[in-house]
Amino acid sequence: MNTNSRIRDLLYFDFDKAASIWSQFAEGLPERISITEDLGKDRAAGVKFGLPGIAEANLGVDYLQKKSTLQSKTLHHDLLNRVEAGLGDAGLVTDLFELEHSVSDAAVIRSTIGTRPYVKAEGISVIEDYRRILAIGENFNPMIEFIVKATHESAKKSPEYAELDRLISAEEAAAKNIRDRNQQATQNAKIKQMRQNLDQLLKPQLTSVDGWLIDGIRLFINTFMASRINFRIYPFTQCPSFQVLCNLKRDCFVDSDPDHLLYGYGNRPNVPLAVFGLITSLPQQNPSSFDPLREFSDDSALAENAKFERAFRNVFSGIEALEGIMRYSRYPNVTLHPIAVYRSFGSGTM
Repeated sequence: MNTNSRIRDLLYFDFDKAASIWSQFAEGLPERISITEDLGKDRAAGVKFGLPGIAEANLGVDYLQKKSTLQSKTLHHDLLNRVEAGLGDAGLVTDLFELEHSVSDAAVIRSTIGTRPYVKAEGISVIEDYRRILAIGENFNPMIEFIVKATHESAKKSPEYAELDRLISAEEAAAKNIRDRNQQATQNAKIKQMRQNLDQLLKPQLTSVDGWLIDGIRLFINTFMASRINFRIYPFTQCPSFQVLCNLKRDCFVDSDPDHLLYGYGNRPNVPLAVFGLITSLPQQNPSSFDPLREFSDDSALAENAKFERAFRNVFSGIEALEGIMRYSRYPNVTLHPIAVYRSFGSGTM
């Protein structure tokens, strides 16, 4: 399917990466344009590359913000189309759109990718913004307390609660007329238990989280995923084990505000989204056994003379293992450096 013929809602675009790719295709062409983006991203320097058929443009501070934004978005779409077409014509792109949607074997999908470095994929997606976990974690227990209190107070105003309260109050009044102190004490204890049971029934089944757990989650996120926004696409519903995974840079969202995107599409969008990007990790089912530190075990003299180097490289090796847990790069997943994320419109799409 020729995706360039479809209309797209461009959500994310790595302008610098795309410009770098296109500049290599356009090298030596006489037509050049100078683009300066001023969209609150602290980009003051121009980027030069060839785009045949487009007059020289300068999106600078002299333009109104709205006009600058409109021209930049127009440029983004055109540049994306040209980069996709150029890489596609060069045979460097695997278009997973073209595979049968019913594929259920991850090995078949991986074999289709082959040695081509770029991938396009569309399907069910998930957006995981780790800053949202931090923000929610900071206020999770106070929010739970508020929800419990609000639910409890609201339930106490219901007709059902009023009727139960009336019946218990009647029992309290009857207990006051009991002359035997022991019987009265027993009855009052039962009434007290009834009130406690009633209050317990009104409380929602929500509990706070231990502080040590929130602190641990915060520690891991701040250490390994402080700015990470994971974007996962499941191109084949019959093969959920195959995912296209990438990290979205916060300054590359077209609308500049990830919260706006998350509000509109949600963490689990219910309409198909697509990604186009460069493969950066292609884990194999049987990972390589190559050990970069083997040189020290093979050469005892080197191990003795390079103790300092060996010690630090062992530290990095240990850190790499820990970071590997947090990268989520595993077979049969494919990890991309995303150039664009978009929603495409055409026949059969919403």
